[in-house]
Amino acid sequence: MNELIGLRNINSVNTINDIKRDLLFFDKLFLVGLSEWKEIIESKSIKNHRELVDQKGLIPLNDFIIYDGLLTMSNYVIENFGNWEKYYNETKNEKLENRNQNLEYLVNEGKIIYDYTVLTNGNSYNTIHKKIAPIIESKINTVKKQNFLEYFELCNLCHDLKTRILSTSYDEKKFTAIPCNSSIYEIEHITNLKTETYNLILEDFPIVDVNFIELEQIFDFKNDPETYNSIWGLRNWISNISKSNKSVSEIEEEYRYLKYKYEQTIKIHKLKISNSIFQTTIQTGAELLENIAKLKFGKLSDLFFKFKENKISVMESELKSEGNQFSYLFKVKGKFR
Repeated sequence: MNELIGLRNINSVNTINDIKRDLLFFDKLFLVGLSEWKEIIESKSIKNHRELVDQKGLIPLNDFIIYDGLLTMSNYVIENFGNWEKYYNETKNEKLENRNQNLEYLVNEGKIIYDYTVLTNGNSYNTIHKKIAPIIESKINTVKKQNFLEYFELCNLCHDLKTRILSTSYDEKKFTAIPCNSSIYEIEHITNLKTETYNLILEDFPIVDVNFIELEQIFDFKNDPETYNSIWGLRNWISNISKSNKSVSEIEEEYRYLKYKYEQTIKIHKLKISNSIFQTTIQTGAELLENIAKLKFGKLSDLFFKFKENKISVMESELKSEGNQFSYLFKVKGKFR
């Protein structure tokens, strides 16, 4: 199957914990706005509007406002602080430093990507832009650029809209790209059934406290063969049901029913196993002493196999249970609760 890419507005990344939660679900993250940030702020390859036009030519209104917002921000920092280094020194804090260091690490590891040419299908991208242009134009008429707060809210809207555009214009031969967050801006006919099904799962994804979870723990967990297969089981269910003629509400009903059936089946089976383990423990205690006393070491291995059989029984039950496609959700909850 294709790589599952989470699309996130760069302005919505407040702490590294936002990224950790996303990486429990997605293979990689695409940070919308990071490419423009690097061009304007980091490399300073575009310093003004003339250079923007020279290098980019005619670009969609949505993209222009994103660039313009960054140029406005850069000019403000230079006018008030002299340069970005002084600005960082005066405004940095431990949480911000931690976020930026981890973001740089994830970019280097390939877990965060930002190159639009890698992700998008050009023709579809331009077509969707035409649908969202009226939304931006209506906002421009009510925003004064002199009011920084209002203008940067408009820039954030453009980042958010670009996230929606990318979710419908990516290269489907290589990726499945889904927004990490729902949007407050309604755009008709811009999302497909597959995206809406993923959004359904995302909204119901286990709430995990990631404060003390290291990124490497998440990667190791997802690379475990058992976990890896459960991830693909979930994605396979989403892909198949997205091809059906069912509505989103019907898919939600089926999802909640199957998830409930799976949860109840596993609960009952674990109760049976717990009872069996309790009985085995009592028997083992007595037999262990007796066999050690009589030097019957062959019997000892039989007792340990009983515990191994119980674990295998749980795994078999998970595979056979109705709704096992959602086992990954329970694995995440069990591992990081």
